[in-house]
Amino acid sequence: MTSKISNAARYMQSRPLLVFFLPFLLYMSNGREISNGDSIPSAMTAIHLAAHGTIYLDRLKDFIDYKTIPYYASEQRGHVISNYPLMPGIMAVPFFAPAYYAGLIREGEGDLVWRYVSKLSGAVFTALSVMFLFFAICLVRTPAAALVLSYSYGLGTALWPIAAQSLWQHGPALFWITLSLYAMLRAFRLEEETRQSRALRWLILSGASIGFSVCCRSTNAIPALCLCAAALWQWRWRGLAVGVPASLIVMALFASNVWLFGSLSGGYDELYKLRGMLDGVEGGTWSTPLWQGLAGQLVSPSRGIFVFSPILLFAVWGMIRVWRLDGASWRFIALLTPAPILLLMLFSKYAVWWGGSGHYGPRYQIETYPFLILFMAAAWDGFAHKKLWRGVFMVFLCWSIFVQAIGAFNFPSDWAVNPVKLSEDKGRLWSWSHNQIFSCLRSGVKMPFS
Repeated sequence: MTSKISNAARYMQSRPLLVFFLPFLLYMSNGREISNGDSIPSAMTAIHLAAHGTIYLDRLKDFIDYKTIPYYASEQRGHVISNYPLMPGIMAVPFFAPAYYAGLIREGEGDLVWRYVSKLSGAVFTALSVMFLFFAICLVRTPAAALVLSYSYGLGTALWPIAAQSLWQHGPALFWITLSLYAMLRAFRLEEETRQSRALRWLILSGASIGFSVCCRSTNAIPALCLCAAALWQWRWRGLAVGVPASLIVMALFASNVWLFGSLSGGYDELYKLRGMLDGVEGGTWSTPLWQGLAGQLVSPSRGIFVFSPILLFAVWGMIRVWRLDGASWRFIALLTPAPILLLMLFSKYAVWWGGSGHYGPRYQIETYPFLILFMAAAWDGFAHKKLWRGVFMVFLCWSIFVQAIGAFNFPSDWAVNPVKLSEDKGRLWSWSHNQIFSCLRSGVKMPFS
């Protein structure tokens, strides 16, 4: 079995599209889009850019029937605009433009086509992140390890039932994060080969990519800062090739936020005002006790990372082991340890740490997964070549993939509304007898295009 995986991995290493297509086909196999209102403004931004060359959603009512402007948009400077970042919509224009000009997307003709294009774009960006992570891991581990770990990332985490199912912020952000990590590790490989000029180009690409990830989702500023700091520590003055492009892109984002919304955080301020109405929370935006949020993020029966993806427990092992590994690449990865920890702590303080009721399992932490998988790569020799730990890993991996498949094919269920809405009874976030996994499993497979 091991030799077959190694042979397949070496074959796929020379054919990058093969690494992309397997997760992409699985992402598309349920034949339907899964989202909530959070992904609609990105699709609408892409449609308005393709059809009218504008980021303003002044014709939103032609696609979405409403009496008042939905929560995900607001009126600014005399126009309707998305409260969510514009970058995912801008990136998706190549998917929406052909459909619009082919007459498949038209005002007042329903949402089936544009929702399916939204799913297609999310699946492409997410599958590309799997591919880039595969090639990143190939630079520090064997192709076999890279294949197992990258597919664990693509199929055993919330990438499958969430990021790949619609044009959320996550898929585009993961694309940029994994490209940045690959470019950085590629630069280290070129440095070892004494090809400094080419390494510098990859450093610039890494910095620009991590900057664009912040444009997709502002909380990615945390891993961006960690990556830039690690680059400066490892590369000294040449690390500015990472920090400068990242900083310029983020400053451009801040400038656009101030111009459009009058604040550095942009439309998020509009969303924060609605947390009480939408999710039934009281107090400030960051009012959750840290211990409570951490417990919920990690082990809540319906939102815990280690419940839905127990394979990520091996990342904890890797966070410790990576500091003992030799080589510039491993030292750089070790310096990224604060990135997922700080993101986890940030979301744990958030008043709506569970992310609302319109999705399956943990969502906020998705951008931590590329980093956690790199830490799993650091622990690879510790568990992959020992029978007991390899068996534990395989059990955890099978459970993780099974749970994500439930989300992809069976979500939604009545978990979020029965016996009352989740916003009125948050205690069910801690109920093992009434958790989202088994509620969706009992609800049955949903039909395509439903």
